[in-house]
Amino acid sequence: MELLDTPNPNAKKILLNEVAKDTIMKSESEITESLHKLNGVSSVFFGPGFVTVIKNESTDWEEINQDIINIFDKL
Repeated sequence: MELLDTPNPNAKKILLNEVAKDTIMKSESEITESLHKLNGVSSVFFGPGFVTVIKNESTDWEEINQDIINIFDKL
């Protein structure tokens, strides 16, 4: 799993393969809750084949990248 840059410096996108897409979409509320528990995450958006995580401006990605990846790796 990799966090990809977007035009918005406060947003990162995670692309989902077909297997992950089914698993993640079934667990959308659990994932959203887990991500919102991370200090610095302000919102989560689920789209077709991707998830976008938006952080607070005052948070550095280095502080939360691994925590975000760990949430998805547990699925």
